[in-house]
Amino acid sequence: MYWRKATTAGDVSQPCKTEWGTGSKRGYPSVKRSNGDFGIEQIDRPLPDARMSSTSCVEIRDQTGAMAQILPELGGWLVRYQKPVSGHGLVQGLHHDEAVIARYPREMWAGSPLLFPLVSYNHVPGSDHHYPWAGQNHPMQPHGFARKTPWKVTAQAADQVEITLTDTEATRAVYPFAFRYSLTYRLQNGRLHWEQLIENHSSEPMPYCVGFHPYLPIPLSPSSKRSDCIIRVPRATRFNPVGRGEAYFSEPFPEQEFPATVDTGPALLLGDLQTREVALVDRAAHLEVVINWQEAPAYRFCGLWSRTPSENFYCLEPWTSLPNAFSRPDDGEIQILGPGQSFRAAMWMDVRSC
Repeated sequence: MYWRKATTAGDVSQPCKTEWGTGSKRGYPSVKRSNGDFGIEQIDRPLPDARMSSTSCVEIRDQTGAMAQILPELGGWLVRYQKPVSGHGLVQGLHHDEAVIARYPREMWAGSPLLFPLVSYNHVPGSDHHYPWAGQNHPMQPHGFARKTPWKVTAQAADQVEITLTDTEATRAVYPFAFRYSLTYRLQNGRLHWEQLIENHSSEPMPYCVGFHPYLPIPLSPSSKRSDCIIRVPRATRFNPVGRGEAYFSEPFPEQEFPATVDTGPALLLGDLQTREVALVDRAAHLEVVINWQEAPAYRFCGLWSRTPSENFYCLEPWTSLPNAFSRPDDGEIQILGPGQSFRAAMWMDVRSC
């Protein structure tokens, strides 16, 4: 492995080849989120337009011709992964949508947003979008702040890049901890690897939930239909929320090929998977996108979600917790790092014929 250290993101980034559009305005009004997005409700405060006029794009490639693009300034957003597949040409492994990127941060229905220090939503009685800790209630936007906070490029090579998020005055106002979250994206033989490191730089225990939100294209070929696609799922446990996630009841979920036409607008929440691997399979095209987190045992859960049964994306999301985890501390889903401790996890995704 070789790295070139960077002092600023500009040292290793290049102008993104994405066409951003011209419809952005400073200072968006309050935005109402779809309740299909894992229970996300209206945010009462304005969301600033964080899309920069000249956003840097980091592109990595390997010897196979596989390519990935990351937008560090836009929440470390992985916006593209594509790979040549024999007999199919260049196949997209992530749903890529220029119009969605242009509307950041109002919409992030593309690529793979980063979820930290909260997964999905959390509420306390009388206060939506809050989480309790150490006797106090703290505000926190759905899915946490990481996906809407600029990251920095801290190292890069031709086939890999490390991006890093650290605490700031703004993050400490809602999450009173000093931390460093580094994420390395690496291409190897066409496969995209994610290597995660979270460090607690505080003098007290640091709680968090963490996850990934990859949007996969569906179908995987222009000649296929969504009805040609299934989700391959191992034997697992299905968790069904009681109320707004105040509790969950579970039931067995057998190994199966889950039809992609089934409505998962209310997310299908799975846990304790026999094998930490799920796949979106386009049977007509004989293509599949696989997500594997076997090397990340703390990621006990996976959310299956698509806004409607006719969308052109489908989400397969590894998480360390279910929604509303901070309000259910006895369930043991919150990760806690002691002072000076760190958390590591690794996973990968791949596009291949089947």
